[in-house]
Amino acid sequence: MKKYPTQITFLVITFIIITVSSFTACTTNTAEQVREINPQASSSPLSPTRTPFPPPPTTVPVAAVVNGDDITIEEYQAELARYKMVVNREFTEEDKEFVINDLIQLTFLAQAAYSEGFELDDATIQAHIEELNNAEQPLEDWLENYGYTDEIFKVSLRRSLAAAWMRDKIIAEVLETAEQVHAQQVLYYSYAEANYALNQLVAGTEFAQLAATRDPQTKGDLGWFPREYLTIPQLDDVVFNLEVEKYSDIIETEIGYHIIMIIAKDQNRLLPPDMLRTQQARAFHDWLERRWKLSTITITLP
Repeated sequence: MKKYPTQITFLVITFIIITVSSFTACTTNTAEQVREINPQASSSPLSPTRTPFPPPPTTVPVAAVVNGDDITIEEYQAELARYKMVVNREFTEEDKEFVINDLIQLTFLAQAAYSEGFELDDATIQAHIEELNNAEQPLEDWLENYGYTDEIFKVSLRRSLAAAWMRDKIIAEVLETAEQVHAQQVLYYSYAEANYALNQLVAGTEFAQLAATRDPQTKGDLGWFPREYLTIPQLDDVVFNLEVEKYSDIIETEIGYHIIMIIAKDQNRLLPPDMLRTQQARAFHDWLERRWKLSTITITLP
């Protein structure tokens, strides 16, 4: 098992969100090799969190223990069945790892939700269950198809609702405005070309003219963007330290040689929807990574 994902793509984040919400979204509008994961990056792991969902009987085999909370083998196998239905192919070891990691991350979110004051009583759980039960697909049939017992389903539903609440809280804390720059660039694939272009700029050639010649379609316009938005992080320090209407020296990256000019700056510009989603996804990713590092996890799968 990986200690924590080295990458969490939009696909992974999307699947986590789908898993969190699938119980409420499916019909509502609204011997073993034991491996302990103890974070090396933190000297103060999270204390076991006593979440309000009751643990299963101690005789029930568990797939993992996350900061003191159990994920049962039964729940893990039911999630495997649901995931297999989604991907519609034979399982790989990576798929199995993905599912247990997803359940672990749901548990992180649920634990954090309760520590932040989230409350969920039995009456609310029962109301959700009644909403899920409908004539088109009775809940009893759904549970049987995926191998859930009533008890394990309630534990999973409670965890999922808490996790969804925490996910929304993390996303809601992302600011809708940010420091942004409007930049333009010329990109070359050899240093000699880039150096020739830089000499032209020094000699008085307009940057816009050079950019239009180099790229007639886009004219090198990178548009407005916040920090950490570019796919080449090393450009950030250069771009955000340049003054307006000033251009950079030659910047060498893995894709070539850049010269960048700043057209405008705004310290508090509204993020477009796609950029806001990217910032939210990054915040969610960073939150999960921190939680992996702070948590104590025992995985008991063979």
